[in-house]
Amino acid sequence: MERSVKRARFRGPIRSAGIALAGLTIGVLAGTESASADTGAGTERASAAASEVCGYYPMGMYRHCDNGTGSTVMLDVQDIFFEKFHVCVGPGVTNLQPWIRWRVIDAWWNGGVGCGPGFYGPA
Repeated sequence: MERSVKRARFRGPIRSAGIALAGLTIGVLAGTESASADTGAGTERASAAASEVCGYYPMGMYRHCDNGTGSTVMLDVQDIFFEKFHVCVGPGVTNLQPWIRWRVIDAWWNGGVGCGPGFYGPA
């Protein structure tokens, strides 16, 4: 026995709503594409601005902003077990991780200035 299949034909408000929904979806997707292209430039600017931030930032890095004086500062550096160490840094970005055995999670200026750059041991 052969079974006949009848396709439903949508007419009226259901069909026009489907067409309107398809048009809206295409419009939204087109708008999203141009918006994502615009945010790419903003992301680059934001990351460039973030790289200029003074102080500690993730991955064990510290940026000392000295405004051209050439000063050095003493930092307290904290590892993942909350142990503190003294490290002296000069102007610019310094990687603190090579001196600390465990993962560096934070660093801050402890008030010391005029030190010789390098590792000074546990705090």
